[in-house]
Amino acid sequence: MGARSLLAKSDSLLVTGQVTGEYQARDPQMVAYLGYVQILKGSFAVLELVHVPREQNARANLLAKLASLGKGAGRGRSYRKP
Repeated sequence: MGARSLLAKSDSLLVTGQVTGEYQARDPQMVAYLGYVQILKGSFAVLELVHVPREQNARANLLAKLASLGKGAGRGRSYRKP
């Protein structure tokens, strides 16, 4: 696609903080994910990760609820914004 800049949003303050360096990743799985994110960051001239509290993102909240019920994408269902 050739994208050079990326704006990503996350409702996880922990993940956002780890990516921006505000928090330290300690869990081995999170350390691995963070390493992968660092590799991906090299593909972009600009990568900005913004924390969006779940209460302020109704779509993310709905998707999280669907995922916890086992009713999300990957099972033949998808969500479209009304």
